[in-house]
Amino acid sequence: MKPPPHPLQLRLAHALLRKAERSEGGRAVSLALDATELPELHSAASPEALAHLELLLDDLGATGWVRLKADKARAFQTLADRRPALLLLDAQALAEWSGFEPAAPRWSRVLVQALREQPTLLAVPDAPALLDYLLRNPLPALEGREPGDCAALLNALAADLAGHPAQTTPYLRELSARHFRGHSKVLDAREELLRLLGADEGRFLEAPIQLLVDLPRDWTGEEVLFIENGVSFERMAGHRQPAWARAALLYAAGFRSGARRLREHTGSSLYWRGRVSDTDAQRFEDWLYGQLGAPAVSFYGDLDFAGLAILAQLRASFPACTAWRPGYEALLARIDSGHAPDEAGKERQQDPGITGCPFADEVLLPALRNKNRCVDQESWPDGVANLQRAEGLC
Repeated sequence: MKPPPHPLQLRLAHALLRKAERSEGGRAVSLALDATELPELHSAASPEALAHLELLLDDLGATGWVRLKADKARAFQTLADRRPALLLLDAQALAEWSGFEPAAPRWSRVLVQALREQPTLLAVPDAPALLDYLLRNPLPALEGREPGDCAALLNALAADLAGHPAQTTPYLRELSARHFRGHSKVLDAREELLRLLGADEGRFLEAPIQLLVDLPRDWTGEEVLFIENGVSFERMAGHRQPAWARAALLYAAGFRSGARRLREHTGSSLYWRGRVSDTDAQRFEDWLYGQLGAPAVSFYGDLDFAGLAILAQLRASFPACTAWRPGYEALLARIDSGHAPDEAGKERQQDPGITGCPFADEVLLPALRNKNRCVDQESWPDGVANLQRAEGLC
């Protein structure tokens, strides 16, 4: 658990988040810690006071939600002389920690007020709660519409939610496209809105995860290896080597593999790479959906924070899942010549902290933190003729 914020940290966090609101989704948001934003730094009365301020800033950066930037130190310079700034990395986490309340856009406040003044427009199960939600979580798809049109849309959505028997329940994106002019993503991550409109929990389904599986002939059910990227999956499935000769190889496109619905019949669809016997297919389905058998489950992805975050997420559904040593040891050997995060658009990746896999937590994550370099998994295996056998799981 993160410590409660110091008042100075709270002030800076809110200033940074307010700037993020004004940026309207810009890629990177930073706050210059100049004499206006942080006068205490530029007029510190003593070295002790300056050290205390720097400690507070370091602690704020240690949360992983912001990063303290400054020019390289030179002789006789203090932090105030080095153009310090805070770079925002995770707005949601910082807002929750600091208690920041985002301001609803003006159009949303006007819409909610108009609907409150005309209570007969809304025919939904709990109109006051729905309006409170819209004030806290504006729905951009309603911007620019008249209050009556918005009410009619919400009423139609509520009626649709109530009108489908369970066996004909549409997917969430189908429902969104139907009511929002073909826009299929409006209702993503809007579970609270759906409940306020009358939906039972879990009533409207997300599209199934498409899981691509390559099984070795006569799969014994002993090994399962999740692979983050499609190119690596194809390389390893097409050119099996001793290190993964008996493993079922699985590809579900990055973070999708960590979704809990992967282990539900309605939550995923299996696609076989190549021909698979009925016996092998049934054995695999019994493990994935019936959780029968206990294969060694591992994960191989990019050597970066996002890759290891997928591992941490996978462990929620597959508690024994570990980082795959043969692949990660090969990537780790190349980390000194790897790329900096900002060279590949990875500067906003979040350190997962602890994954639960000893090899990842004690070896891989410390290396990423210390080296500040990343290695993409496509760099290994990079040549079938030169592959050497690597064994062992963490």
